Amino acid sequence: MNTARSPAASVLHRVPGNCALIIGSADLLARRLDMVRAAGLKPALLDTDGGGSLPRGPRALPGRLHDLSGWAGAFTARLATARGPVDLAPLSYHADGHFDWVLDFSDQATCAAELPPPGYYRLAADDYPGLKRALIEIARSLREGFVKPEYLRFDAVRCLHARQGVAGCRRCLSTCPAGAIRAGSEAVHLESMLCQGCLACVPLCPTGALQSSQRQPADVMADLEARLAGGGRQAAAAPEGLWIGAPEALAEAPAGWLVWPAEAPAGLGPAIWLAALALGCRRVAIAPARPASVQRTLQDAIALAQGLLTGLGLPPAVASAADALTLPAIPALPPLPPAKLRAAGSERDLLLAALDHLAAARSAAGALPLVDAPFGEVVVEAERCTLCGACARLCPQAALSLAGVEGLTFTEARCVQCGLCANACPEQAIALRPRLLTDRSAREMPRRLVQATAPHCPGCGAPHAGPAPSTGSRVLAEQARLRPELARLLALCPECRQRAMAADLARAAPT
Repeated sequence: MNTARSPAASVLHRVPGNCALIIGSADLLARRLDMVRAAGLKPALLDTDGGGSLPRGPRALPGRLHDLSGWAGAFTARLATARGPVDLAPLSYHADGHFDWVLDFSDQATCAAELPPPGYYRLAADDYPGLKRALIEIARSLREGFVKPEYLRFDAVRCLHARQGVAGCRRCLSTCPAGAIRAGSEAVHLESMLCQGCLACVPLCPTGALQSSQRQPADVMADLEARLAGGGRQAAAAPEGLWIGAPEALAEAPAGWLVWPAEAPAGLGPAIWLAALALGCRRVAIAPARPASVQRTLQDAIALAQGLLTGLGLPPAVASAADALTLPAIPALPPLPPAKLRAAGSERDLLLAALDHLAAARSAAGALPLVDAPFGEVVVEAERCTLCGACARLCPQAALSLAGVEGLTFTEARCVQCGLCANACPEQAIALRPRLLTDRSAREMPRRLVQATAPHCPGCGAPHAGPAPSTGSRVLAEQARLRPELARLLALCPECRQRAMAADLARAAPT
């Protein structure tokens, strides 16, 4: 299969082969064989009941499929056997053993993803129209090539999934209904050929590592502002509400409401919803989305938005709405002065800007406790902290810093609650506490979490940041018990410690 990028940067163009894995009972496979061949496919048959007579000619095996992976032009499959899974490569007509297409007539679907990969067709035994549509689509791809939009841009440098083997952010992993995002060693791995463009992962990413390749945040904000401005002119007042959803999920809205048909409504998350409210819209409604995992993600996001609004003393003016009749029942915000927002680099930045405006309009101050939010504080048990600096060195946002002999400081505005610091702490002295600190100046002000004791180095007499003699560190206490020389080294400043270690090595070296 040849792969090339089309002139459009966000499109992948592939020319697939014609090897098709067809799964089902022997009798059904025999009845469908002529149609499959007529579409230009070379069939490889897997008889799932094992009791029928397979037709002569095509490659065929009896058995049950263990697993299937890949996409159009690059499927691999394994057969379930008593001794474990066995590669089905010998059944393929390609030298490398891959299959280009999969037609699945089995009783139990082989592909578990809610959104199956391109090239996989789940068909009922008697679904002639569905089979016909699938074969016409495949035949067209054989003639013209297979065009797959590349829906997402991924910046691995911004991804906080892991650092130096320490686990971090996992927000997007359980969200993708197509299984296109999986854990990697440092960053997550995005498989563009599996991505179906629901964009549910985009609002979840706290750093903007995942963004739509079709529309930039500035484009979305410009669209939102144009819609709200147009609605204001027509109604001579702020819009009563904004209803967002897929085109097929929306209907005619009541007077004063604006409708925003979006091909990927899950990609317009809490940041856009609250930005709409900050810009003067009084309510935001979100139509249900499919599949089920995307709807669950939307419901979690709606709950977060409602919690933020009620925490600020405002009505929960963001809600789900399956039809136009439910729109008037959504609580409306009181009239507020409209904000002047600019498109930010990430969903989180835009969300904070909208919340700052809403909090200022209500004179709200304090800290709102949240659950699983991309902002909050880091709590450190000072008596257990040894100021080793592991948390500060790993923090990619520079929210934590070890300022010489001053101690450990924290800037809440920078923290995205990725968890790297907590997972890196050898003393397990760090915990995350999601919350919104509504006072922006307090959020941006560095504060001391752990005050350094500034012990004086026994070697040179200079003060340095280090563990206090009375530290509650379990790790240091156990290490000192097992290796008494460690306590001596830890009492030294970094420069003297290096000299002492070099001297120890020199004394231990054979003469």
